[in-house]
Amino acid sequence: MYRHSKKNIQKKFVINKKIVIFVLLFWVSSFFVNTWAILIMSVFCLGNALLMSIDRYISLPIDMELSNFSTILMSIHFGLGFGLLTAALTKFADMIYNKRFKITYLFMISSYMVTAYFAFVFKDTNIVTLGIVVTLVSNIYLGMIRKFVAQYSIFEVILYGGSNFIFNSVLFIGFSQIINNVLKIFS
Repeated sequence: MYRHSKKNIQKKFVINKKIVIFVLLFWVSSFFVNTWAILIMSVFCLGNALLMSIDRYISLPIDMELSNFSTILMSIHFGLGFGLLTAALTKFADMIYNKRFKITYLFMISSYMVTAYFAFVFKDTNIVTLGIVVTLVSNIYLGMIRKFVAQYSIFEVILYGGSNFIFNSVLFIGFSQIINNVLKIFS
């Protein structure tokens, strides 16, 4: 007889308890830690894991990742602690999401930590220049480890390092100013 039953009307006004709990926890924790930094770092981790999943389908020695980019931005805006945390967590998110672990990933994390340190120390430098120079330093460091510790061929070292440097240069030239301005709002 009635088009809208009482159950249908009640469903429209149901509040998802998980969302309410999340919002309340976010609000309460914001008094103790920088929750915006954690939220932004989570977005970088997810983005890096999704980007690195391309590696499943393309079996080439290329290294296109967001770890250097996000580590530099987080170090500049939220400090060395968040930079180091981003350095580790972006790679851990990749390992968990893509279900693979290589010993060289530990060396990669150490190179991202070097990136975080240099970005924090030289944070007053132009973001594009800083990003490109620090990415170059990180790739030289990682290239030496790949060549002399992990015994990669010179071909693999050049392809991994070159693709990573080109990809991060494109990110810094094309997007760092925009993301830098957005992060200034939250830092």
